[in-house]
Amino acid sequence: MWWTARLGSGSSTWCFLDFVNLAFHEAGHLFFSPFGSTVGYLGGTILQLLIPGGLVAYFLFRRSEPFAAAVCLWWFGENFINIAIYMADARSLALPLVGGGDHDWNELFYRWGVLTQPSVQRISGATHAAGVVVMLLGLVWCAYFIQPQGRRERFRRRMAIRFPWSERMLN
Repeated sequence: MWWTARLGSGSSTWCFLDFVNLAFHEAGHLFFSPFGSTVGYLGGTILQLLIPGGLVAYFLFRRSEPFAAAVCLWWFGENFINIAIYMADARSLALPLVGGGDHDWNELFYRWGVLTQPSVQRISGATHAAGVVVMLLGLVWCAYFIQPQGRRERFRRRMAIRFPWSERMLN
């Protein structure tokens, strides 16, 4: 919850998971580089989101561990905050880059014709907002599992009647 508040409010731009996110981001460039330069630039962000997103699905559908899936959903949202910070830097180019290479979002926004200050602010702001929403959903989902068993069971039954697909998420 502390990291959600700090990252969501903008009072912090760093989380301990950013070291892990960076490794997946850089691996994404290598993995997606054979598919052209645009996909290569996007590859870092794609893999950075695919890993925690894939873990949500894995823990939910393969392992039937919804609490682990909820934690990974929070991590998925945290990645959006990280990406938004990188996007917002597309014009100022102030962030230090691994290996000193090209700035992915500067290059992509330039190619797409959206490197103006208002466009960069709008896109990075929407990405940040999406991250906050997803992180909050992850926290709410996690909070469900720390409720007393009786309260959890009553809620699960009500949800199963209205939304049968939610059964897997709440068991």
